[in-house]
Amino acid sequence: MKTNLLNLIDNEFPFQRVESTLSLVPFVRFLKEKIDKGGTGMRVKQLRYVVDRIMAFPGWDQEIPLDQVEAYREVFELIYITLAAPIVDENEDLWALSVPFNPQLFFGTNALYSFLEDGRGGIKKEMVPAIDLEDKRKMRLANIYSLALQKLYGFSFAPVQNEMVHHIRDEHTGLNKYYRLEVDTRFLDVDYEDVLPEINFENIRLSEDSKYGALEILQRFLPLDRFRFNGFAIIGIKDITVQHVLDHIKDVIVNLAPGQMIYGDITASLKELMGNNLLDVELTPVIKLNGRLVTNCFDNLNENMQQVCNRYNMSMNAYVETIQRYSADPQIIFRKNVSEVIAGEDDFYPLLREIGVEGLAVLPIFFQKQLVGILTVYSREKNALNENMLSALEPAIPLLEQLLQTTIDDYNITLDNTVKEKFTSLQPSVEWRFNEIAFDYLQQRKLDPKAEVAQVYFSDVYPLYGAIDIRNSTLERNNALRLDMQRQLEILISTLDQLRDHRDMGLTSEMIFKSGKWLEQIRDFISSDDEFQLNLYFEEEVMPFLGHFRLTHPRTASIIDHYFTAIAPGGVAHNNRRALEESLQMLNRTIGNLLEQMNVEIQGTYPCYFEKFRSDGIEYDIYIGQSITPDREFHPLYLKNLRLWQLNSMAIIARLTHSLQAELPRRLETTQLIFVHANTIDISFRSDEHRFDVEGAYNIRYEMIKKRIDKVLIKDSNERLTQPGKIAMVYFQPKDVEEYLSHIHYLQDQHILADEIEFLELEELQGVNGLKAIRVGVVIPEHAADRGGSADEEPQLVSLSRKS
Repeated sequence: MKTNLLNLIDNEFPFQRVESTLSLVPFVRFLKEKIDKGGTGMRVKQLRYVVDRIMAFPGWDQEIPLDQVEAYREVFELIYITLAAPIVDENEDLWALSVPFNPQLFFGTNALYSFLEDGRGGIKKEMVPAIDLEDKRKMRLANIYSLALQKLYGFSFAPVQNEMVHHIRDEHTGLNKYYRLEVDTRFLDVDYEDVLPEINFENIRLSEDSKYGALEILQRFLPLDRFRFNGFAIIGIKDITVQHVLDHIKDVIVNLAPGQMIYGDITASLKELMGNNLLDVELTPVIKLNGRLVTNCFDNLNENMQQVCNRYNMSMNAYVETIQRYSADPQIIFRKNVSEVIAGEDDFYPLLREIGVEGLAVLPIFFQKQLVGILTVYSREKNALNENMLSALEPAIPLLEQLLQTTIDDYNITLDNTVKEKFTSLQPSVEWRFNEIAFDYLQQRKLDPKAEVAQVYFSDVYPLYGAIDIRNSTLERNNALRLDMQRQLEILISTLDQLRDHRDMGLTSEMIFKSGKWLEQIRDFISSDDEFQLNLYFEEEVMPFLGHFRLTHPRTASIIDHYFTAIAPGGVAHNNRRALEESLQMLNRTIGNLLEQMNVEIQGTYPCYFEKFRSDGIEYDIYIGQSITPDREFHPLYLKNLRLWQLNSMAIIARLTHSLQAELPRRLETTQLIFVHANTIDISFRSDEHRFDVEGAYNIRYEMIKKRIDKVLIKDSNERLTQPGKIAMVYFQPKDVEEYLSHIHYLQDQHILADEIEFLELEELQGVNGLKAIRVGVVIPEHAADRGGSADEEPQLVSLSRKS
């Protein structure tokens, strides 16, 4: 045992000192009370002996100066013997006596002093509390006032937090170990130098709800400098590394956000549990897609795996293949010495030896009898891995099971949501109704096995329709096809000319003649019949002829192969069609991304059904109304803002597609069309087509008009309504577009739309007459028109909350 003075609080700790003295009186009084209640047993006799020995010391009932503690060593040893369990080894027990609330140790076990002292009479700097200084200060104040209120008023303040967690870096392993500092204040008396004020403890209880909330009140009524504490406190330090690490893992799992990757944190905690920094730990969730293991389904999921592979100079593909094989037959593997060859061992052990692995442990982790993950521990040092380390991991396995299953569930949910969003009509805005219908169907099947699924139906919804079309896409396709066919014929004629030089055959000259006639025939235009007949000519005459000629005249192989290379999908005879398709894809991808942004914003304002269709351009339907979102009140404001957004987004699309012209392999333009339908319609889900469609004769008329207005002409003219750089809005009654006119004026003021507005009458369509239209130009910035511009330079979309 030692009687050295050791200050537990460093100089950086901003705390207010309290008046305290070292005294044995509270301890003796405590023992006497125990004796009075204890009868005549051996324990009472022992306590009476301790009391008598203490009271035999001169001045035992006086304040003990700290510079005289050595004279009281025997008394302090009696206190230790009295309070410690008889079989405790003082060379291992971290125990000490301290001056109350200052605090200074003045007597303790050798083990505690070795643990805390830095060799220069101070506390080790590595002893870092796991909370910040301000929380540490408030915790100390809370403990002081807790004891004071209990002693002076008999009031039980918030639970006394007479413990604090510290972590210290182990000098042998380099890992953190965690210790709890416990303070026993039973042997302390509290005096207050003034008259005790009356305190409304109801206010104190109310303030206890917030962390340290009552401290400010207490410091005003009971200033800290009026207190005096007499006695001593007992300090105990316990190694809680295992429990602290497990609690940390629990906290990480409980607070885990979808998609958040914390495996690096978890594996670091597992190292602390095993107490060895020479080990590499890899925790791999077994996530499968169509029976195949996937490791890159989330950002940073395999970051730690990659680090392990880099450290051991191991191929990531080889690592994943090994895990795939292991997951098919999971079993516990433990090899302390991989370098020792064992008969019948798996063929991956030579690879482990080659990359320097000395020890290996692999633990399969199951959740409800299903493999959910693999815990792998590697060692590059001999004898660094042992059974005790694996035993230390056992308390963490249930937590790892939960974490791995959560990761798998998160992945499956993300995958399912993506499929729903990208490939099906089942969107979150209407999914609730499908769930209700499915539930009702399952309930009905209990009573009637022949029950049928009810129709998913939404009544009185407002439709919004828009179409962004690629201008003259059919003509562009025909022209690209014509140019490629011409190119193929030109290469064919050149090929046949060269073959004729090798072997002059009458059939060769005839084919040159036929190819020339075809070249002349499609010089300006190619019809569908021309395309069919020409392809027939290539397949049934040209291909057999060239194939036979190549076989019988091997020297001509390079000439004929040049033709075949040219007509292959990546050859020059497909250049124009390939450029057109790339241009179409670039435009559709740009438009689609913009509409996806639109969908995100409108769903955040008021949930609605949004569906887009892709052809040469993109069309979309939006349905909004009370029946789609019954738990939230629908107001015409949402429809009004949505129409503004629709008009503005069309303007942005026109600008954006114009700015892309310089980047397109083939120059293409878009037209923008809106069909204004002021009344509500009914829609239902068509199971056979897996999409929503209109319901009822009147509503079908709406769908019919949508399909016929894309190429409508202005009345008494040959001019198409839709034009590049303009937005066309088709309607029936002037009142239907009053709201759109207001939006047009607003966007004109924003310099998004041009000043001129055209009011037009449209030609009669089959079964439809009386159609009218508004057409307005889009302002194209000069810089975009001159040099193509950039999507990044385009103005942002007007917010749905911008105009009411």
